[in-house]
Amino acid sequence: MKHLMISLSDQLLVSMNMDTDEIITSMRKEYGLKLYQEGKLTMSQAAELSGLNIYEFMALLALSGIPVIDYGTEELETELKQFLI
Repeated sequence: MKHLMISLSDQLLVSMNMDTDEIITSMRKEYGLKLYQEGKLTMSQAAELSGLNIYEFMALLALSGIPVIDYGTEELETELKQFLI
């Protein structure tokens, strides 16, 4: 496992009005949402990054207005055809 480190100025930390754990939790969730929305991570990978289980992550997606399942038109048609056969 690799560890990543970021530096934030004292002024920025004071402005954020959050303790270190809150900042880390928030950043992990936001980045998990972003990478899932961009299709760079699967839902389970994004949930892991966010520090959540899959159901908690799905709830976070809904609260954030991000579709849990985002099919393109062709993908949806293919899926629907499988049910109609």
